[in-house]
Amino acid sequence: MYIVSAQVRGFRDLPSATITDCARLMRLAGPGPTTTALGDAIELGFAALSHDGLHRLARRWGLVPEQLPPDDTEPGFPDALDWCDPIAAKAIVDPAAGRALRVELELHLDPPLFGQLRDLAGREPRVVTALATRPTIRLSVGALFTSTYDALAVHLQGFSVGEQAFPVHGKERPAWLDRFLRGLRGRFHRFDLSDDAPAQLLEAATSREAHASYLRWQAALGPEGPALRVARGVGDLPMVLGDDLPMRRFGQAGLDRAMLAAAIHLSGADIVWAESDDPMLHDAVRTDPSPLEQVFSVGPSGDVDVQPHAPPPENALRSRRAWGSPRP
Repeated sequence: MYIVSAQVRGFRDLPSATITDCARLMRLAGPGPTTTALGDAIELGFAALSHDGLHRLARRWGLVPEQLPPDDTEPGFPDALDWCDPIAAKAIVDPAAGRALRVELELHLDPPLFGQLRDLAGREPRVVTALATRPTIRLSVGALFTSTYDALAVHLQGFSVGEQAFPVHGKERPAWLDRFLRGLRGRFHRFDLSDDAPAQLLEAATSREAHASYLRWQAALGPEGPALRVARGVGDLPMVLGDDLPMRRFGQAGLDRAMLAAAIHLSGADIVWAESDDPMLHDAVRTDPSPLEQVFSVGPSGDVDVQPHAPPPENALRSRRAWGSPRP
């Protein structure tokens, strides 16, 4: 699965923007406020489907303190975030947007998701017809802060298959929709060095399901770089080794590359956003078979400059408009 297009509304640093015809490797110029806001918007689109994802985004925005996220096995989808920090909240939204954020993502389905949707909606001939016309879905997500900016409501505003829209509220909401949307959880990953990647690596090292991905991570920095391994260190805490010695020998840059490799091979995502122009990240969508379906690479050498545009008319939210311009 990968992102075909995105429409963003309401962010302070990106009040309105549209991205269309996304490539599998999107090299964005940055980091900077507008590019970061685009990443925030895309992450919000997926965070609305996951309790853990919403909490992760809220911590990134500074809305909530560092603490354990809710369990993603909770039934249903997140609909609200309480006890937000009002100062941090006001730094996110465009003052002219009325405390509202919105993102619409068009997603191209990979064969497993395509088949899952077709099977789940077997009694909906409209789905089969729409998929035959255009094998994409559109997901519209809205978020609204309270007037005091101390709470955030999150809700699904729209869902369509191809050009066929389906109700997302009330009795006419398709019975298969929730199950399909749960399958989109974890498909987008935003690389963050503060993630507890060593613990995930240690779990993968002894996992039957993830061990093949762990082996790919071990060789990710080669042949020039060290062979990676995770082990238990002081206090039984996981630590990353390079050539069987502490990874710190290779400096912070070496450790950062090892963590980026973990995001590529062990996040379980189809799409990774990273503030890096490391060739390893680019190769993640160029190799065959590739560990990722799409990469958003943010760095000084990026060739797309994210710029806001005047907001389109409300009835034109689904139009396809060009945005940004190549860097000179």
